[in-house]
Amino acid sequence: MYSPSLDPREDRPSALILLLPLAFVLSGTIIRFLAFRHAQPDAEWTQYFDALCRWDCVWYVRMAETGYDPFPVPARVTAGNWAFFPFYPMLVGLIGKLIPLPTIVLANLVSIVTAYAAVVAAWPLLGKHVRSYTLYAAFILSGPVSFYFTTFFTEVMFVLLTTLVFRALGRSNYLGAAAAAALLSGTRIVGVFSSLSIGVKALMDFRARTGGWKGVFGGLLGQPRLVLAIFLSPLGLFAYMAFLHHWIGDGLAFSHTQRAWGRQIANPFTYLWEGLVNLPTNGAWFSNAQILALAAVTGLLVTGVLAMRRQWPAVIFCLLCIFIPLAAGLASMLRFMSGMAPLIITLATLLGRFRLVFALSLVALLVGAWFTTLAWLGGNVALV
Repeated sequence: MYSPSLDPREDRPSALILLLPLAFVLSGTIIRFLAFRHAQPDAEWTQYFDALCRWDCVWYVRMAETGYDPFPVPARVTAGNWAFFPFYPMLVGLIGKLIPLPTIVLANLVSIVTAYAAVVAAWPLLGKHVRSYTLYAAFILSGPVSFYFTTFFTEVMFVLLTTLVFRALGRSNYLGAAAAAALLSGTRIVGVFSSLSIGVKALMDFRARTGGWKGVFGGLLGQPRLVLAIFLSPLGLFAYMAFLHHWIGDGLAFSHTQRAWGRQIANPFTYLWEGLVNLPTNGAWFSNAQILALAAVTGLLVTGVLAMRRQWPAVIFCLLCIFIPLAAGLASMLRFMSGMAPLIITLATLLGRFRLVFALSLVALLVGAWFTTLAWLGGNVALV
């Protein structure tokens, strides 16, 4: 997603780049906490972490504490937690063995550290452009949906690992990309598609070296590092499938259990159209279905920008990460799009070009954080 310098030391961020995200860590925490006090004025301040832990966050807390459900699931709804991939809750659970803090408090701290690392890691992908970097840091750490990245959702780890994949691919470091991709495929199911990005980048590198496609298969298969990378990149998914087969006898339980949430595979364009024409009935500007559909449309438009920039590894990754979840419905589409690092990085580079647009965008991010946090605390299902 960027053109790396020949000297790796030139990619190292300066002190300013390291300190800038810390300002947004502070501002984001203040905004979310004040929104919590406004929404729940009678609650104790210590309930802040629990108040922001909603929907899937509750599942991740239980996973970090007790692991995966057996089969049949005792005293639970008709759905097991097998739909949730293991890497991030497992990491928090392991850290919890060493640091005696309540799980949700620890998860918040780990998520903030992970989000900070994701922002700093994205510096080269943002063209080392300070305004774009500022917008990206504000979005992740202090923006309208920063609660996805600072509570206990896998989005924050997904963003970090995706960023590391594309940074490695920027230098044609296939093994480095594969290492991050393996963890990515153990974080969310769509993470496995990063292995295709590695393959696309290898094809592009071959074409750039030879000027054509003659001997492409032999040329690629003759690279041991590339072959090893392709095999390593989906390792997280395969390891999880092997665990599920051993644990409950169904290696595809993460897919089969989706029926408990009423999700059915269908034409993604049908879901998209139904969402767009689902007009609000309560006087709101947009219905929840329209918000989710517009999030997907925005993702597709930004993917089009990536295609115009000929960033084909990111294009294939984004298209699959949009259409695969969309084939099961619009649920969580806003969250999924917010956690797509190539999309948000591209938007930040577009909005950071001009000073006025940059300033307006930064204000909109910080002000929007207040209202969306209130909506989150109020249970707005478009944010699930």
